[in-house]
Amino acid sequence: MTSKIHNTPWGSVYTGSLSKGCQQCITGSKLVVLVTTECTSNCFYCPLSIERKASQYAFANERPIKSIDDLIIEASNMDAKGASMTGGDPLEEHSFSQTVEFCSILRKTYSDNFHIHLYTRGKEVTSKTLSEINPYIDEIRFHVINLQKDFDQVKLATQFNFDIGIEVPLIPTKGIDYYCQLLTRFAAILPKNNQFFFVNLNELEVSETNYRKLLTHGLKCNPHNPSAIDGSYELGLEIIEWASQNSTIPVHLCALRTKDAVQLPNRLHRIATTVKLPSDVVVPDGPDKGLLIRGVIQSKNTDLNHIRRILLSKFQIPENLISMDLGIKRLLTNAALLDELKEDIKALFPDVTLGIAEEYPTYDRLQTTWVEL
Repeated sequence: MTSKIHNTPWGSVYTGSLSKGCQQCITGSKLVVLVTTECTSNCFYCPLSIERKASQYAFANERPIKSIDDLIIEASNMDAKGASMTGGDPLEEHSFSQTVEFCSILRKTYSDNFHIHLYTRGKEVTSKTLSEINPYIDEIRFHVINLQKDFDQVKLATQFNFDIGIEVPLIPTKGIDYYCQLLTRFAAILPKNNQFFFVNLNELEVSETNYRKLLTHGLKCNPHNPSAIDGSYELGLEIIEWASQNSTIPVHLCALRTKDAVQLPNRLHRIATTVKLPSDVVVPDGPDKGLLIRGVIQSKNTDLNHIRRILLSKFQIPENLISMDLGIKRLLTNAALLDELKEDIKALFPDVTLGIAEEYPTYDRLQTTWVEL
């Protein structure tokens, strides 16, 4: 019983085949839907941000879902090929009806090829909940904590036709034996049918909300990557090696840099190519892939519409290359054009602030770089 070990250029390692959900995540084509921040498990390693925990809204990527239209807009903006339902716990009573609503709307709006996967702790999973969600999802992932009790819900899920995975963080203090037991117990309940079964092992992430608790549990930050727990990735490699010799279940070690260096930039690039203005430049590759480079004109005292009219008439700039950004009260234009005209613009409007910005193409428009001209 041996399985080939596959090493990816971005650090993730797997045996067998990747699940469809993982394949789409890596290409950035998966819409990330935070259905709820509520969860009754209170795992000490939960990395959910303060802002998300405090919000009253669900999220589609970075966009708050204030109506179903927001969900569809975000899916369209990135030309999504699928969605992941996460939380909190999407299948607990407090969030279940909203999860069904989101999944059913996406299924009706897009084709059956639109792939939906869902994460759950599984504590409140029953035959009834699985029957209700079954028409809308393709893949379910269980966050197994208790090796004695949690597999009852996983076994229940094998009666339905979605692919089934176990997805857990790699906690070095648990040791390799714990994860080998997890794989062995999972294998013992699986029926012999055409469903796809898999295990995802996630390198343990450090965030502003969990790092104190991680430290109190005897864990340390990786000295080379403060966003990861020291020894987590190495434990994953040991498990992969064991699984390749002792298990037929595909196992995926998902490195943190997969998200940071591959998944997120690919998703940003998909969004950028859809939402960019004619004046924007999209970074095509590298660590800033998917960011928008744009020229910015701001003024506290002069009406921006007046500035725009004067610039259009005086410099004969094409009208679509200067647009009003009402959300932040600024004018956006081509960065190279603004750099070329900066002295002339300052002479006309001494109070303006000019700069070149690099920004996420997302709803929150996070600015990563600002160079004042």
